[in-house]
Amino acid sequence: MNANKLILAGLPMIAVTYGLSRFSYGLMLPYINEAINMTQSTSGIISSMSYVAYCIAIVAAMMFSGRVTSRLMLMAAGLLSIIGLGVISVSLTPIGLGAGIFLAGMSTGLSSPPYASIVNATVEAREQNQANAWINSGTSIGTAFTGAIVIMMVDSWRETYVIFMVIAMVVLAANYKVLPHKSTIEKKRSAGFVKQEWKQSLQLILASLLLGISSAAYWTFSRDFIVNLEGVPAYLGDWLWIIIGLSGLLGGTAGIFINWFGIGSAFRLSVVTLSTASLLLGSSPGSPVVGFLSPFLFGSSYVFITGVLIVWGVSVFRTNPSIGLGLPFLMLALGQAAGSIFSGIVAGSFGYHTLFLAASVIGYATIIFKYQSQ
Repeated sequence: MNANKLILAGLPMIAVTYGLSRFSYGLMLPYINEAINMTQSTSGIISSMSYVAYCIAIVAAMMFSGRVTSRLMLMAAGLLSIIGLGVISVSLTPIGLGAGIFLAGMSTGLSSPPYASIVNATVEAREQNQANAWINSGTSIGTAFTGAIVIMMVDSWRETYVIFMVIAMVVLAANYKVLPHKSTIEKKRSAGFVKQEWKQSLQLILASLLLGISSAAYWTFSRDFIVNLEGVPAYLGDWLWIIIGLSGLLGGTAGIFINWFGIGSAFRLSVVTLSTASLLLGSSPGSPVVGFLSPFLFGSSYVFITGVLIVWGVSVFRTNPSIGLGLPFLMLALGQAAGSIFSGIVAGSFGYHTLFLAASVIGYATIIFKYQSQ
């Protein structure tokens, strides 16, 4: 399959499942709280539902990669996104909201591994790193689009989620037409080889887990923090998600950077940049410069580092790209699920300044992990 054609189908699907279905919650939170009054702890728990659902779905995606075609899995992801967004739009209680967030979160877990399998099976080897990175950058497109829609719709969050649902329908229809009907079912591998791959994945697992914990604070509470600061221009809160999303397009260059400098250098650069974004937000949140620089660093480095984790995982699990992508994303989501709850507790007890400083320390700590080539 032509790499560009696959990117044109995969990038919008990732934009819908990640940007619109999953990460939009943090942006909508101030408006949702006006209609469904929630404590910070409750907001954190609901956010964690998305990550828990993601974990369940991505495990299912890895388990069924040998039985179900990638195309069928992606159709299921699109349907769950549509249903989840619809439920969110009509939610009147935290329970209903949590249910919608959960369903939308499942769509995210089912969407990423299948694309890695399709890329591995249909795209030329020299183009695979870049194809995976650009499809993954759909997260940034979805995030930027979410931010732009919210500015135009002001606080009409229910109508915004209806718009997201319609977009998800269109993207699902496009993928239904474009994706290959055959192949991309993983084959069984020898137990010895698989055992060696799992052994080499230990540092990848730990790095992904800690990065999930670190990034959860930013995704869930960064905008709520900024919009409630006294003396901070309103436009900083309005443009936060757009800055994160647009800067995330730089993350699409992860494949090129890795091809030039290697996975290890790419990982270290992205860890430092991601952690510095939280450090700046926690130390000088009222500065207009920080108000632009922090989300720029976070958006570009988050998409970049997820691209690095994809390439790292696929390079370790050479015989099973679904696990290669699914495993680090699973650990990232587990970290984000725990991190969302932890963030809500820390923010409620010690304030947002302490939360983002703690998140930066956890992020910097992951630099000790190193890529091990086969």
